[in-house]
Amino acid sequence: MHPLRRSLESGRPFAWRKAGRVYAPDMPGFTHGSHPCAIHHAGDRFVIAFTCRDAQQRSQAFLSHATIRDGAMVLEGTPRLVMTHGAPGTFDCDGVIGVCIVPQGGRTYLYYVGWQNLPEGMWICDTGRAILDLDNLTCTREFQGPVLGRDKSNPLFAAATAILVEDGRWRTWYNSGISWTRTEAGWLHHYGIHHAHSADGVDWTCDPGLVLPFKDEHEYAFGRPTVIRRDGILFMWFAHRASPGIPTYRIGFAHSRDGMSWTRRDDLAGIDVSPDGWDSEMICYPYVFEHGNRTYMLYNGNGYGRTGFGLAVLDEAGTGEGAGLA
Repeated sequence: MHPLRRSLESGRPFAWRKAGRVYAPDMPGFTHGSHPCAIHHAGDRFVIAFTCRDAQQRSQAFLSHATIRDGAMVLEGTPRLVMTHGAPGTFDCDGVIGVCIVPQGGRTYLYYVGWQNLPEGMWICDTGRAILDLDNLTCTREFQGPVLGRDKSNPLFAAATAILVEDGRWRTWYNSGISWTRTEAGWLHHYGIHHAHSADGVDWTCDPGLVLPFKDEHEYAFGRPTVIRRDGILFMWFAHRASPGIPTYRIGFAHSRDGMSWTRRDDLAGIDVSPDGWDSEMICYPYVFEHGNRTYMLYNGNGYGRTGFGLAVLDEAGTGEGAGLA
């Protein structure tokens, strides 16, 4: 039995052990280090994509080689700026956020969210695709427009952050905007997790409705789901927040057999804010991956990446026999 399924069937929270901060923003002219994602390169070496903000608060995509040794990740050298905001009027003219790396058909793709600001503090974020060169750390937009964006199914925006390819079928669990509500503090966005499928990862068919309902009337946003399948089960970690209640992101968990009907079990997520330090106020934007029979999670801390990102390792010895799947 795969360790993830064994952990789930134990009926106890996943035992994530925090392995420390990987990146603390320190590059001149840039702040933040958000939405980290990883792909194996060779040996214990990875390529990490993440996002920083320039002085105008425009998100930009960076790449870095990194090494995992003894359960910790270390970036190599200075991260390389590989993709900036798009041309005026394009869907990514106000910033780009790398969110998911997908190897397929001899190529490696970086799916990214393009940002476009609207009046009164509202915004649009749709999905683009770029081609990565893992050896030379370069990134080239494949299209000038989005591959998944506003349309009849997604009237506000469509940000794909979790993508799986199985038997030639592409699937994504993506954030789609539901509504904007005017409050005393300004416009409040409402968006949730939806599902779409594709034959090529470019042209998508969206399924109607939320695949993960809001918990209650206070919850209003899900951030960056990450999905992995093992032993016939789909495992999803995601960020969520509510107002009032939890005004800053926390990480939740759900599992599914078919990817359409999910059982939400935030009590099993297994990772939360620390008592103090860089991830003591917020924990968000998880990205789960495997290497060398271990399961890892990259995640953000305070301020949506203002304090950078860290790594957690699943401690398989930290689970026990319990209540089983629920």
